Amino acid sequence: GLKGKVVTVDPKWDFVVINLGKKDGLLLNGQMLVSRNGKLLAKVKIVNVMEDRAIANVMPNWKLDDIMEGDTVLY
Repeated sequence: GLKGKVVTVDPKWDFVVINLGKKDGLLLNGQMLVSRNGKLLAKVKIVNVMEDRAIANVMPNWKLDDIMEGDTVLY
């Protein structure tokens, strides 16, 4: 699986920007896990894929803790 990082977080609209994109094989509507220090924080769904980054919405009922810049994203 792929491993990336959260670059930007928007807590108001519950979305994140990650440092993976088309060049990494990321697919639209794919789901990823967000974690910090091995602890699951949330599940996100890819809604926009660019060449070197992607935007993902935090899935309702899957947000266990606040996401921060630098958190790990796993595909």
